[in-house]
Amino acid sequence: MHKQYRKFDKELIKNDFLRRHYECLPFIGEKYEEHHLLLIGESHYVPTNEIPLVNRNDFYDISFDDLGQGEYRKWINTRYVFESRVYEKVNFKCFFSNPATEIARIINQTSNPSFDQKIAAMHEYAFINYFKRPSYNKGKTITELSCKDYYYAYNISKEIIEILKPNHIIFLSKKAYYAFCDLSKNDEQKQEYTLNCVSHPCSIWWNRKRKDGKSARQDFYDFLSVVLK
Repeated sequence: MHKQYRKFDKELIKNDFLRRHYECLPFIGEKYEEHHLLLIGESHYVPTNEIPLVNRNDFYDISFDDLGQGEYRKWINTRYVFESRVYEKVNFKCFFSNPATEIARIINQTSNPSFDQKIAAMHEYAFINYFKRPSYNKGKTITELSCKDYYYAYNISKEIIEILKPNHIIFLSKKAYYAFCDLSKNDEQKQEYTLNCVSHPCSIWWNRKRKDGKSARQDFYDFLSVVLK
């Protein structure tokens, strides 16, 4: 276990779901506590041929270890996915690279950060996916969400937020953001963090300019310029 997890995992695994579905435990960068920045994505996804191993009515009631064995297990384990990039320096695609690039630009005050600077930038934040059941549409937004999907997405994410105590949360999925806001508006607990949302880093809207002349990439950069100053 990497040392930055120890403080938080003691509380996180008290949650029955997170103890059973430890693939949903948050990735926490080594410098997370400098800025308390939490990024929230939409969901992991599984390869088409392995969907039957995961697509079960009792997904939320069983454990990660009860699911069938397959390559997908690496795809939906949040810590494995991030740690393979951060510690083993596996090449990463746009979902990892685009946010990391903007963070590296701010921290290193350069318009063209190196690969190592992008890797280091991933240590600046913690990350979870909002929806705990993975998508069955590879590379596409999660669909056919049930009431149970929304229930666990909100309540488990809320539990993680309460334990990590972020000062800033940025959603990297509008679907996840709207789902969270829809339920949190009825929550009487006071929010102790700033909340923002940008389009998915792999979507066309990451770089495409809107009518106001800005893009999601620019929004993300602007949000972080305040957080990381």
